[in-house]
Order: sequence, then structure tokens, then C-alpha cells
Amino acid sequence: MAYAATKRKRGQDRFSDKPASSSDSTIPPRLSRHKVREFHARCRGFLRFRSLVRRNKTTKPTSVCVGIGHEEASNLFGYKFDSSKPVHEVIDLVDEDSSIEQAAQVVEDDKVEKEYSSPCRARNDEKGSYLRVVPLIRRSPRLKKKRAEVSRELFLPLKEEEDAQVKSAFSVRNRMKVLVLHKNSGIEIRGETLQCLKPCAWLNDDVVINLYLELLKERETRDPQKYFMCHFFNTFFYVKLTRPSYNYKAVRRWTRHKRLGYNLIDCDIIFVPIHGVVHWTLAVINKRECKFMYLDSLNGSDPTILTAVAKYFVDEVKDKNGKTIDISSWGMEYVKDLPLQQNGYDCGLFMLKYIDFYSRGLGLKFSQTNMPYFRVRTAKEILRLQAD
Repeated sequence: MAYAATKRKRGQDRFSDKPASSSDSTIPPRLSRHKVREFHARCRGFLRFRSLVRRNKTTKPTSVCVGIGHEEASNLFGYKFDSSKPVHEVIDLVDEDSSIEQAAQVVEDDKVEKEYSSPCRARNDEKGSYLRVVPLIRRSPRLKKKRAEVSRELFLPLKEEEDAQVKSAFSVRNRMKVLVLHKNSGIEIRGETLQCLKPCAWLNDDVVINLYLELLKERETRDPQKYFMCHFFNTFFYVKLTRPSYNYKAVRRWTRHKRLGYNLIDCDIIFVPIHGVVHWTLAVINKRECKFMYLDSLNGSDPTILTAVAKYFVDEVKDKNGKTIDISSWGMEYVKDLPLQQNGYDCGLFMLKYIDFYSRGLGLKFSQTNMPYFRVRTAKEILRLQAD
């Protein structure tokens, strides 16, 4: 800034808000009236922040930086601070020891403050002038690298032999052939079953969806530190629970500890696939954030589904723990900010990717253009009986 580099009179405080004398023509008089010391070129010591944020367990209110409070920062930089939520503490996690998982969790977390790739500007309405300011949050080359590594894991192209294996499985000569058998679930995949993953096909086969959900649970078991503890109900659960009417006893034995190997109510997230007449949607019991969620790739909503899922969760806790859980403070969220399908046949695949990304603790950072890739990737994972 031009005014930051100008000479001052001997003994004058460089942070002084007093206007300069008229004899000193080097300091712009239109700026001398306003408190601009927060943005002084020599005051950048307080701007040493990074774009990684963690939750602060303490309830003591803190400021984003010296000289700027929550209200001022909200107005100036577009943050939104909610005093009812835990205070965020800015820290530096970007070092050689920070893992890809740490970076992924932070980068995709909706609660992380905004990043700015270009300088911000503060409007001076009185004079109609602009003051150039330095962004509070700076990008890190290491973070960019880790962000790229995380993205690469989610969109890795198939190897040549994997692509050949998928094409062979899709071929007509293998339609009646048993391609894989999943021993733990007893699910058998034939060539004709896998046809629903071909381009433009409707993923309407419960066998393919249920096997993929089994593979997601096995992936979590292999690397529990990388994924949330989840339970993936199969496609028959909601039908059994609600038809012809709500009946908890019909599914009471589905979640015995002896059968699962863990307690359902200990899970962070519980996924419930929902199959309507011709459409797949997803209900989520998000125990981590105390809310029930409904995701529809056509942006629809159905209150009866979340009501039934919430009632099931209360009955499940009562049956397994003998306690009555109070969910009056839990939210009912019909997720609107999510990838949407642009055709009439990709709803099943969208549902699977909602589950895949959420189980990783990531935001839903994909779109309709990724669906052809996800089809062949899902087919590859099923043929190898291992979700990546």
C-alpha cells in the first residue's frame, strides 16, 4: 500500500490515527481519518495463520486476530461465527508429519474457514474508496499437495489390466458365468448381474448394491483409523421395517452383537438405503452430529422416511441398552447442497457414492460427469471383492 511506505515525522507513532499535518503532503489525507492500522503493511505479524482449523474444546471466546473481533471479521471477510457452536482455533497442521487423512478431513470439513486466493478489499462508503488488505488465511503449498493426493485416491484411473477385466465381465460371453462369490455374505455375482453397471444402465439390482455395501464395511475394518465407524444396512432393511406399516420387531434381531460383532449404537454413522418404486434415495442416522439426514439425487424430500428411521433408532437404543434416548434436539436435515443426477438412471450410483464419501468423512465433491468413471470403478471393486 502506498501510504504504508511513506515517511513519517520523527517521534510520530506509526499506528497513530491522528491526521498528518497539512505540510506533509506524502500521506493521503483521505485515508488519515479512518482506522486502517489493522491493514498497515508493517503490521503483518498478526496475519500468520494457516488454512487448517481444529475445534477448541474450551468455551473461552477468542478473536480471529489481534485488533479484529468476530463481528468485524464476519463483515469484512465473509466468515460466519456462531457463538452457540464450539470456538475454532487456528493451528498449523501443515508439516511433513501431517497425514493425508488429516488433510482430507480438514479440507473437506464444512466448518473450515474460507480460503482466499486473491487479496480482499474493504469498502469505504464515506469516500467511495477501497483499501487493499491482506487475506487473513493463506494457502500452503504442502496443503495443495496433500489435497491433490486425497483427490487422486478418489479418482484413480483404472490400470490397463483392471479395465480389461471389467470389459470382459461386461461381454456377452460371460453373461451366465459366475464371476465372483463373496464368502462372508454368500452373495454371488454373475455376468448378467453386473450389466447394471454398464453405461446408461439403471442400477436396480439389490445384489450389486448389497455386495458393494459389504465391501465398504470390510474396507473400514481393514483400516479403522481412516474411516468412520459405520453400519451399512442392506436394501431389504427399510422395506422390512415399514411394510405394510412400521414394525420394529420385524428387524429387531438384525443388529444383535453376535451377528454384527459390534454394537449398532456405537457407530458414528448408520446408512439406510431406500428404494422407492423406481428411485433410490438414502437415509442417514448421523450420531456424530446428532441429526437424521435424507439425501435424494433428484432433490426430493419425504418426511415419512426420516420419521420412521428416527423411531427405529429410539426403539433400537431402548431394546439393546434399556434406555430411552431423547432425540428432541436432533435435527431433521433434507440435504440440498449435494451432487444431483442429470438423467433418469444414475440414482443408485449416486446413492452409493453418497455413502462412500460420507464413510470417509469427506464432503460430496463429485458430479454427474464422474458417473461413467464410478460405474467402471465400482465394477472393478466388485470383481476384486475389495473397495478402494
